[in-house]
Amino acid sequence: MIERFFFGGVTPNGFATQLTQLVSGKEYYSYILKGGPGTGKSHMMRAIAERFSKRENVTCFYCSSDPDSLDAVILHASKVIVVDGTPPHVSEPRFPGICQEIVYLGQCWDKAVLKESGENIIKASELNKSMMAGAANYNKALGLVCDDTYACAERFVVKQGIEEAARVLCENLFENRERRTSCGKRTIRQLSVMTRYGYKTLPDAAESCRKLYILDDELFAASCMLIDFVAARAMDYGYDTKLSQCLLSAIPISEHLMIDEVGAVLMTSNPLTQIAYEKAEHIDCSIYYDEDQMRSYDKHFATNRSLISTISDASREMLDDAKRVHDEMEQYYIGAMDFNALNSICEKLCDEIERIGHR
Repeated sequence: MIERFFFGGVTPNGFATQLTQLVSGKEYYSYILKGGPGTGKSHMMRAIAERFSKRENVTCFYCSSDPDSLDAVILHASKVIVVDGTPPHVSEPRFPGICQEIVYLGQCWDKAVLKESGENIIKASELNKSMMAGAANYNKALGLVCDDTYACAERFVVKQGIEEAARVLCENLFENRERRTSCGKRTIRQLSVMTRYGYKTLPDAAESCRKLYILDDELFAASCMLIDFVAARAMDYGYDTKLSQCLLSAIPISEHLMIDEVGAVLMTSNPLTQIAYEKAEHIDCSIYYDEDQMRSYDKHFATNRSLISTISDASREMLDDAKRVHDEMEQYYIGAMDFNALNSICEKLCDEIERIGHR
């Protein structure tokens, strides 16, 4: 079985991922792939994921700026991580040869061929870096607008209504299930990020669950509170949860919640995510705001919704332009690569994982 999430994304403080600690920790053995664009890192991880998913649970983590590309793969039974260790998500071995090792793919390229295009590669690299910085600035501005909406709306949330809704929802989810003696664990897994296609949500969780709830919320605050309450109750019942938060925000805004053991997923449809599924139970979060007190902010919220749409489009366009430049860089490296040598490295790596294991 394969699960799919994003590796991480741009935050107000730069790129962030929750997997850094796992990669540098002791629970898994991490193979850190190093090499330039177009050197086959994503190709290798796809091949590894396909091979091992036939015998164990695999989690694939996709690149936020390019959702068509893989950034990491976790093989859960083998206790192995294969991860792209190049910028912006640089990884280095903490315990070399014990818990991590570098797999250098640069050994497969022809340096002479690369040097012939060296000037063009440098220009494309610098342009890509500049465009990514521009997109990051748009994302910072986008996060500020979302934070402003959340902060303004939070004061008008009827918390008793949210708590009651969470209680009823959890009773339905855990009906006929015994309360466990130990508390459940919370894992952060990213379902939504800003990409070159816009603010994208991976569909697997929604399409594979038995119970899907869509929280319709234009103002972020009520849905965030409801998800946090349900997550806390679920863990109190003893069930593990997977939480997805809005990385653009400086405030920890919860967007999605997965409770695998009961097959339930809560997803927020807000001005960023705009999620729509026909086979879902919708929860109108507007009923959890005090509309009378909030009325004086109507124009302010409308302005913010317009800004979110405008800035999202600008970020998407900049990321798309950056991807085109990145593709140009990739072509130079692809032309210098010996892909037979790359496939040989991939086969040896797979054989090593199967033979030795890191359990």
